[in-house]
Amino acid sequence: MEAMASKYRLLVMLKPEEEQPAVERAEQYARISSEVEVVALRVINEFNEENKEQLLASAKRDFERLQKRYSNSENMTLKVVFDKDVPEAFIKESDSGEYNLAIISANKRNTIKDLFISTIDSSIMRKCRIPLVVVKDAKTAVTLGKAIILAVDFSEKEHLNELDEYLFKVTKIFSDTFNGEIHLASCISPLNRGLMSGDTGLSKILSGTTIDPKNIYARIALDFAQKHEIPIEQVHVLEGRIDEELPRLCAQLSARMVCMGTTPRSSFFGAIDSIASELVLEQIKGDVFVVNSDHLNV
Repeated sequence: MEAMASKYRLLVMLKPEEEQPAVERAEQYARISSEVEVVALRVINEFNEENKEQLLASAKRDFERLQKRYSNSENMTLKVVFDKDVPEAFIKESDSGEYNLAIISANKRNTIKDLFISTIDSSIMRKCRIPLVVVKDAKTAVTLGKAIILAVDFSEKEHLNELDEYLFKVTKIFSDTFNGEIHLASCISPLNRGLMSGDTGLSKILSGTTIDPKNIYARIALDFAQKHEIPIEQVHVLEGRIDEELPRLCAQLSARMVCMGTTPRSSFFGAIDSIASELVLEQIKGDVFVVNSDHLNV
């Protein structure tokens, strides 16, 4: 949502079903500016050489029906790819350098096998090299509150200040655009990973006092909030597992969106397995904006 002055291209995952939350969210973004272009990617993974033309024609007909739902359909185009691996095909397209943002809708778990197989969502979230929005339900913005949560793990070993600044910038854009309210959330894990800092006041040896991790990270969070003019009452320092505490905070605030950075080693998507991260996302009712810091050029 950053550069509306020039063409801003969104890559959206089309699903072979009637409801298309990702497309609805992209169309909402497109209403903000005529400079937004939406490319709807339909990956067909069940095919053979004999029926590809038939499947392509069917996909085009479905897309034409979909376009009739939206007033900005002239800015929406279809791209069809035949590939047995849906997430890899989506990642490959997003890597083309033609897109600013990717949008997918969260899959629902319907069968026992979903508990043992990493879903399309999880694969894309871990590998996507451009910013990604995961949409649970495009209509939830009507029922949810104004809170947009900026989730930052100040205790993470791979923590990047540049990523924090990028995430705040994006969160501010979403907040200003949709009349939101920024809340800063940071979680103290029960696993003490230590603290690397140049502040000798944080040392038990040098200060001669016992250090409370919550006080340390609360101070860091408050400093960040003060720098970015986030009201103190909108700063939340959580204690516990982030995959438990973040969904709980979202429920308390009725948050419409969570903005967060992640790496394969992060405490949200790395320390827990892919199945757990999927289950956590099911508990968050609003959208989730994800930036993979391993690939983002901040």
